[in-house]
Amino acid sequence: MERKDYLTTGELTQLMGITKHTLFHYDDIGLFQPKYINEKGYRFYSIDQIDILNTILVLRDLDMPLKEIQTYVSQRTPELFQQIFLEHEAQIAKQIKKLQSMKKWMQQQRNKIQIAEQTDFSKIEITTYPDCYYLYREAEPNSNQSFSKNLNKLISLLQKTNPYLDYDIAYFQYGKNVEHGIYDAYDNVALLMGQKPAIKNCQILPAGKYLTAYHVGHWNTIGETYERMLNYKKQHQLKTSDLYIEYDVVNNFITKNENEFVAKVEVEIIE
Repeated sequence: MERKDYLTTGELTQLMGITKHTLFHYDDIGLFQPKYINEKGYRFYSIDQIDILNTILVLRDLDMPLKEIQTYVSQRTPELFQQIFLEHEAQIAKQIKKLQSMKKWMQQQRNKIQIAEQTDFSKIEITTYPDCYYLYREAEPNSNQSFSKNLNKLISLLQKTNPYLDYDIAYFQYGKNVEHGIYDAYDNVALLMGQKPAIKNCQILPAGKYLTAYHVGHWNTIGETYERMLNYKKQHQLKTSDLYIEYDVVNNFITKNENEFVAKVEVEIIE
């Protein structure tokens, strides 16, 4: 044996960026075995085995099971090689799309936090919004179990068609309750989205001017914010829709301190 034509286990693992344990495991299952083992039990690998090992590692990174890799390695042909890589090219493209969607979602969440940090929550403002889309389900009044059940149904529905579409969890309050001091009639749940999902029963909140206020703290004191909005409407003689939209800006996903929770309340201005 010419030493220069072979690599030791240490040299091969360093070259390929893998562990000795991986090589020994591949040897044990018959996937990739040394070209030569000397009388002391040391493993040696030939230079031409590098291409085979590299192919194994590529297929492994594509999540191909080791048994399938072993079948390919033992029966490899140019035709089989093309077939396998063509299949995995499609999987890679799908994975890239998924990762891009995940990246966009993370950027959107980070952007929300940055906007929240720069917002004066004490202000009541009139804001112009584009069309907003939503999915809606009724729930038993003030029932956490019913709320969670129906929320999960909405999220599951959305994930089937648009798994990484950004959304806000919202509740609709109605003017007939708000104007009579009833601020906790939570009998529905909705998902708000800036982009239209591929779902037939998606509904729309029309573009326009909205009266907007923020509530800081636990939701059970949100009546204070509704009262501020009602006073603002009265002072400025505003006519609004009957539908108040309430959703979280800062919730327990962002902070565990309930005093730092922020909810946003909006109602369309009728001109």
